[in-house]
Amino acid sequence: MSRLNASIKCGLMLANVVLALISLIVVIAAGMVLSGSWDDFDAETFSTFSTWALLIGGILLTLTVVGCLGAINQIERTGCFTGRKLLGIYLIFVITLLILMIRLGVEGSQTLDSIEWTLANKDSIGSTLTHIPYDKLEKIIAPKFNTNYFNDLCTEFPKSGWFFKYVDEHCPTSMTYGSCSLGNNWETCNTDASGRGSCPKENACDNAMENNAYKDESYSDTALQNCAYHECRYGTLKYVHDEMGPVQDIIKFVVYVLLAMIFLTGLLICYNPQDDVSQQLVKTGVMVETRKVKKPEPRGLGPGGVDRRKSTGNHGSGGRQRMSNSGNRV
Repeated sequence: MSRLNASIKCGLMLANVVLALISLIVVIAAGMVLSGSWDDFDAETFSTFSTWALLIGGILLTLTVVGCLGAINQIERTGCFTGRKLLGIYLIFVITLLILMIRLGVEGSQTLDSIEWTLANKDSIGSTLTHIPYDKLEKIIAPKFNTNYFNDLCTEFPKSGWFFKYVDEHCPTSMTYGSCSLGNNWETCNTDASGRGSCPKENACDNAMENNAYKDESYSDTALQNCAYHECRYGTLKYVHDEMGPVQDIIKFVVYVLLAMIFLTGLLICYNPQDDVSQQLVKTGVMVETRKVKKPEPRGLGPGGVDRRKSTGNHGSGGRQRMSNSGNRV
């Protein structure tokens, strides 16, 4: 039984090491995003997501330490931070984390299904489908995509050219920097669309977004064609799908690891060390446990059992002796 318990303990600590490595990678990646300048695609969302990822990663690292300490002190039953208490706290946080990861995985799976359906049916528009309205994710991405496109077209590129590198790689050539830029004249570039052919037009795009032209009940493909995101919609969805696929795989892997950790932690909490022979005989009634009662020290004994009377006896006997001698003389 002790060998099995040791194997379970090693398995839990190994799972904690794996989770700690994943958390460390998350912390490093989030720190790079917060300190870097390559988040022009959606700076606000990147910053918020990275902050939460940094916080969660730090909590996970602390959680793994608590789990390892609980496993090491598993059989300790006395004290404020015994093994069972630490493992119990650890188990509560792991279950909470599992619920959050399952919810995140479900939402991510639904988003991927929606993107896959949109990409699979894009060629059916005009025949079997009149249009494909924006889903929940697109309603978040589209306004920020448009803002970044029109701002970077004349003010940022090529100084921070991450965004237009993305546009050149994933969007139609009719909306790239080389096709649509009018130089560094910000006012002309963002207000006057004359002479730029099929390039996105900011003022018309703003009107389309304000009128909710991307929603099902008011969908207008003609109005949305003035927006940068709508022109690059399917390229962007494919990019998001390719990026979210590995993330979903990581979430599934973490869920499996958390399930294993919950199972192993439960086994460690329920484990009791095997009694030795004397304890077994006492529990079966063959032997009677005898406890040595500490006898109180007799009066007169000082610290360490020293007889106080002996320490002062010489003076007392000497005094009595002198009295005796004096008595003899009398």
